Amino acid sequence: MRASIHGVKIRGVCATVPQQVYRFEDELKTFPFPEKSSRRLGRVMGFNEHRIADVKTTPCDLASYTMNCLFQKGWLRKETLQGMVVVAQMADHPIPGNSKVIHGQLGLPTDVFCTDVYENCIGFVSGLYTACCQVAAGGMDEVALITTDGASCYANKLDRNTYPLCGDAAAVTVVSRSDDPDDVIHFVFRTDGSRREALLVPAGGCRMPATAETARMIKDEMGNYRSLNNMYMDGTAVFQFVMECVPPLIDEICGYVGIEKNAIEYHLTHQPNRFMLEKLADLMEVPRERLFNNIVEHFGNSSCVTIPVNIAYNLGARLLDEQPLVCCSAFGAGLSLAAATCRLGHLDFCELIEHPGNGVIEYPA
Repeated sequence: MRASIHGVKIRGVCATVPQQVYRFEDELKTFPFPEKSSRRLGRVMGFNEHRIADVKTTPCDLASYTMNCLFQKGWLRKETLQGMVVVAQMADHPIPGNSKVIHGQLGLPTDVFCTDVYENCIGFVSGLYTACCQVAAGGMDEVALITTDGASCYANKLDRNTYPLCGDAAAVTVVSRSDDPDDVIHFVFRTDGSRREALLVPAGGCRMPATAETARMIKDEMGNYRSLNNMYMDGTAVFQFVMECVPPLIDEICGYVGIEKNAIEYHLTHQPNRFMLEKLADLMEVPRERLFNNIVEHFGNSSCVTIPVNIAYNLGARLLDEQPLVCCSAFGAGLSLAAATCRLGHLDFCELIEHPGNGVIEYPA
């Protein structure tokens, strides 16, 4: 699917990561592998440290804290907020959706339109498309796109294949109406559900409800431990999918928009690991400095939140004055692909903040 949405722009980005830092150097001692091989893997993949929320802090808590930061700093106003799109793969409760939980935590007006999108790694681009559609439809002048994730909940600490990658985070991206004819965001989406078993959590849904049996840990052929309630990833299959499908996706969106690939100043991609992104940049013939690959080593892979964390960490205050042409691309569970291009900049805010833990939602005055 391709789409161009005119008259919309990103007004600001604020990303939140847990204050608590977990270091790979400390964790590698718990993996059922020789420390030497774990360190070698860590150097290749970019494992250094990641941020994991404490047990009292949920994805909704991280999101509400971020929203309250925006309210506290005057970047967003409760009384004028018209809509929220909340993207997550983890829910505070099976019912109701996260958007309603966040609405209640923030004490928002009853006329705020709340939308929940269940999505994984491509969730930022999917959510951006949804928010842009709502603004372009004419009913709202501004929508808060909230991406939040507790990916570490699905990972087993004895699974070296997934746990060192995982991180928790939340972000708020404000999408606004614009009268500037140059403000347009272009999208391309692709899905190959036939490959869905390469990245999934087998148990916990209707097809295989979670039980005591599905919680039993099993040692796989590589030596990792996980249960059917934990995330399974066929790393080789996912890597092949990304290498095979992402470069054509970028070529497609450039052709659709009518730009040369080298006109894109920054590739703000989903962040799975450093090794994959370096190989992807080389295959795309994009200079590595234009395709950042440092989020996993500092914060971990927070699924649908890695792109706004990438924006806030690597570009930050530069986007208050500059307005580069960027391509946001993502890939992951499904297996799915998404890309969006726009002029990103002249923002009102672009910050990365820390959450203090313990389920706090009030940002300090």
